[in-house]
Amino acid sequence: MTTREQLQETLCDRLFWHTAERDDAKVADHLYHRREMDVVYAMDEATLFDSFFTYLQEIEVFPFLAHLDPQKQQRKNVLFIQLVLILLMKVAGSIKTMEETNDLLLTDELLMSMCGFNAYHVKNGSCERGVKLRTTP
Repeated sequence: MTTREQLQETLCDRLFWHTAERDDAKVADHLYHRREMDVVYAMDEATLFDSFFTYLQEIEVFPFLAHLDPQKQQRKNVLFIQLVLILLMKVAGSIKTMEETNDLLLTDELLMSMCGFNAYHVKNGSCERGVKLRTTP
């Protein structure tokens, strides 16, 4: 089973392109001597996916994905584009099963908001289907 640490390491290898490095000592030294900092970026999976999705927007992938909505979709609990974004995160993170996707991605409010969900959806789901099977993260 994929752990959160393995997910983060895989994402760093695949998406971060070594454009940034975490250096807490350098940040602390800068704050001590200058007492200010223009900006601080979190180095977590949400930051990586934000950069990845921005890249996909820049190369105009999102308009293509928006037209993938299948005509014969029976249950429209979520938009098809939201499902595609979750699957992109699953593939980019080398998450092996959908069950692991639930534990690693679908319980993270920031990651889910990037796919168009809100905090209520993350906590309660998008419908009552499967409520009996749901476990609280």
